[in-house]
Amino acid sequence: MARDPAAVLAFRQPEGQAVPPHNIEAEQALIGILMMKPEHVPAVAQIVQPEHFYFADHQEVFGIIEALVAAGSSPTPIAVKGYLQRPNVGERPAIAYLAGCTGELLNWDAVGYAQIVRDLASRRALLTIADELAEKARTSIPGTLAQGIIDETEQALLDVRAVVPQAHLAGQTTAQGTAWMMERISGLRSGLLQVTSISTGIPDLDRATNGGFQRGQLYLLSARPGMGKTVALTSLSRLAARDAGVLVYQCEVTRDQQWARYLADLSYVHNRPLTFGKIMAGVDLDDEEVWRLEDAAKRLDQLHLKLECEPSVSVAQITFGVKQEKRRLAKLGVRLGVVFIDYLKYIKASDRYQGNRVLEIGEISGSLKQLAKAEDVCIVLLTQLNRQVEAEGRADRRPGLADLRDSGELEQDADTVIFLYREAYYLEKKFKATGDAEIGARLFERQNSLEMILGKNRSGPATTVDLWVDVASSKIAPTTQGLAR
Repeated sequence: MARDPAAVLAFRQPEGQAVPPHNIEAEQALIGILMMKPEHVPAVAQIVQPEHFYFADHQEVFGIIEALVAAGSSPTPIAVKGYLQRPNVGERPAIAYLAGCTGELLNWDAVGYAQIVRDLASRRALLTIADELAEKARTSIPGTLAQGIIDETEQALLDVRAVVPQAHLAGQTTAQGTAWMMERISGLRSGLLQVTSISTGIPDLDRATNGGFQRGQLYLLSARPGMGKTVALTSLSRLAARDAGVLVYQCEVTRDQQWARYLADLSYVHNRPLTFGKIMAGVDLDDEEVWRLEDAAKRLDQLHLKLECEPSVSVAQITFGVKQEKRRLAKLGVRLGVVFIDYLKYIKASDRYQGNRVLEIGEISGSLKQLAKAEDVCIVLLTQLNRQVEAEGRADRRPGLADLRDSGELEQDADTVIFLYREAYYLEKKFKATGDAEIGARLFERQNSLEMILGKNRSGPATTVDLWVDVASSKIAPTTQGLAR
């Protein structure tokens, strides 16, 4: 029988039969192609594994084919038969069955058949999840909340892999890789391809990071309390949203507080700023300030920026949110570029390492790194630094990698680590305690200074970017001349 993916796709389950989705012809055709043309095995192995075949005999055969090819042997029907555990496949002699799989192949699209096999395996997995969900929902177990069932189901759904590996993750030989890179370079030089990085909106930071936020990478934005993490998130997410879609998970402050910060940032006028607190209060705004806020709201509405405010969030929820936002933006012709998460403390870990915060942090950072690569976005995770930064006797309170809190996995998983440091924060404390005139003068000089310290930077040098900041107005800019940005 001729086996063509187009015909196989039209396969439908017989009505009235509760048979899990499967397609014996697609599985037979794939096995037949791989025995005849083993050069397709590496590409197919990126899509299916033995467990994705419905029939146990096909699982065994595919595993043998993979092993033979890996050993440099040809997976002919005779060679495969020699490793089978049973003399028959189904009700037929093994050699006759395997030879039959290679017959009448009108289409040699191994990847096409592999996609069908994988899709049907995913459908079977979905049915299993649905059955388990229904059983859990019906069964009342003391201490089990609906939210816990939802979290478990979300994680199970995430484990059902995509039918086809995403193009940017596909394996390449050296010939394919070098050809692809040279074609990319040529396209960038000619202007036919756009740069994939997303500008931070801060020229010096863009130069230091080879263009800004890099897709597929995990960034850490780390500081002690009072340094301006949420201020930095506000400005950086708003500026990034000019060039790409931005998704913000805000678990630290409320929804109205974060929107007020965006409005304060966008409505900023030098020497007459609108503070975040004044916007939140609302009652003392004059007509000119209301006009500025209305103008800021219109400009904010033009950005592809989505804000999610939850008291806590799991990696599974973040993953679903990223996928959902990518689909929504794709309909508008926009690519999701950067995902901000404020902050690590509020990300729920799985039960795997319950009670061991160090291992939980490692699991979270590793999962976010994988998510960034899988979805081709940059993830910016806000984190806290340990108290050693403020220890008595420490002369220089500028943070470094050793000051990252909870787990060394953070430093290992992150592609870029940006520390925030405001000298004015410490000067203000000293001035209040001592009233020293020299400290007061230094405070006046440094009150709007912010240092972004790149402690780790896979895209460029470890350096420091000096910025202007107005914490009360959630405003960051390169210099006082850059406040119109």
